[in-house]
Amino acid sequence: MPYEKLEISTPAPVLSWANHALGAEETKMAKNVASLPFVFKHVALMPDVHLGKGALVGSVIATKEAIMPAAVGVDIGCFTGDTLVPLADGKSYPIKELANWKQDFIVYSCTQTTRIAAAKATARLTRHNAELVKVILDNGEEIKCTPDHEFMLRDGTYREASELKAGTSLMPFYSKVGLHNHRKNQPGYNHKVIAVIPLQEKQDVYCLTVPEYENFALSAGVFVHNCGMMAIKTPFTADKLEGKLKKIRLDIEAAIPVGFNENKEVEKAVTNWQHWDDFKELHPGVQHLESKAMKQLGSLGGGNHFIEVCIDTENQVWLMLHSGSRNIGNMLAQNHIGTGKELAKLANIRLPDPDLTYFVEGTPEFAAYWNDLQWAQNYARFNRDVMMSRFKRIVEKHLAGGKQTKPLLSVNCHHNYAEKEVHFGEEVYITRKGAVRAREEDYGIIPGSMGAKSFIVKGKGNHDSYCSCSHGAGRLMSRNKAKLNFSLDDLIQQTNGVECRKDEGVLDEIPGAYKPIDEVMNNQADLVEVVATLKQVVCIKG
Repeated sequence: MPYEKLEISTPAPVLSWANHALGAEETKMAKNVASLPFVFKHVALMPDVHLGKGALVGSVIATKEAIMPAAVGVDIGCFTGDTLVPLADGKSYPIKELANWKQDFIVYSCTQTTRIAAAKATARLTRHNAELVKVILDNGEEIKCTPDHEFMLRDGTYREASELKAGTSLMPFYSKVGLHNHRKNQPGYNHKVIAVIPLQEKQDVYCLTVPEYENFALSAGVFVHNCGMMAIKTPFTADKLEGKLKKIRLDIEAAIPVGFNENKEVEKAVTNWQHWDDFKELHPGVQHLESKAMKQLGSLGGGNHFIEVCIDTENQVWLMLHSGSRNIGNMLAQNHIGTGKELAKLANIRLPDPDLTYFVEGTPEFAAYWNDLQWAQNYARFNRDVMMSRFKRIVEKHLAGGKQTKPLLSVNCHHNYAEKEVHFGEEVYITRKGAVRAREEDYGIIPGSMGAKSFIVKGKGNHDSYCSCSHGAGRLMSRNKAKLNFSLDDLIQQTNGVECRKDEGVLDEIPGAYKPIDEVMNNQADLVEVVATLKQVVCIKG
């Protein structure tokens, strides 16, 4: 469905894909945001739009030289156009050239078992005039990239370029010795970092998207992360699940804390996460929460967060989860909103809504917020990785006797975040509050409620939506209203056929409290195409 321009008087227009009239409070919230002086071009509302804090959930807001701490996000690391990428045809190509191909190609990726595999990828321009560092390796290679791009270490974890130290060992890639021999030593070097040097120059930068493995090899001989709910398509078919659903649910609930709970023991992968060293640089208001943040890493949370086993229309089993940055992300946002309110009061700035505080680019407050939201987004992504790893092991125990399996497809997308992007020829800050990036060929996840279908999608790159789509069905009614309007019998009926909790503790998440997902999908046919349609058979909620 094409967008509708709302009939409201604001400096920036509001374009809506909702296909229904907004309520009075929703209209007021849209007007408040569209009236801010730094909003660029227009505000885009996704089909699942509904009331939020300060700004509507399901809104995409482009801003110039300012940002609101209403979302948590991270810049996407990228490489200069002359960076060489080896393809399966035996040749290496500049990444800028690959971005002009406008089609899939085959790169080399590193699997979870540290073997090299061929994988489909696409390339694109991601940022104009970006700041750069130069990573010098002991094999004589030099890589120019943004400071935040992640390199794969020998243990399979990732570290941003700016955090690499002299002597850090990177996962090696030897393109001349065959697909499965990348751990063989070659004389003269061992793929260690010699130095990381900040550069004065700025350039346009590019990156790849590799949906299956989320990393790719450079001709320089190392692996790097690709541009980052989470879902994986498993090699299992639906018949393997017969008689095992309840056992799988109970094992997941025992392994992954939900609601306000946290891990009783912190696993080694969590304590080794490289970003704990940066915790002391976060907002002073969260410094007492480091221990709690560590214990909550690898936990689900509550509300609309979920873990699901799904089956697609071809009877293939999918694993899907939705979670974020837990309590630490929320507290970081609250502290920065508080700082913004104090600044607005001191400067005598009158805002249409006190929650629409903002920071101006170039100020210490902006820099502090940008640093913290990058940390929180990294935390959210790793939180999903830790949970998915546990989730996958449980399913493999029940369906494959514990044997590790290779995902047929992996999708990991953010929502509630901000990043720098180029739209309508200008570099702007894009805040997606309850929305998913949907550039051409971007994979995304659009889940329904706990009793409805979900969708794996590819973006169509609709520029009017700032290349975005919805992040779910969107609520029809508040949590309190849902509890008043529905009974436990309604919940049991609406989740028929799903192995899940069926008690009053999740009544506010009843499918009837959400918009019909098919209607939401119809309203964004110009934003995404459907790759797979899923139906959950197991659902865990907090």
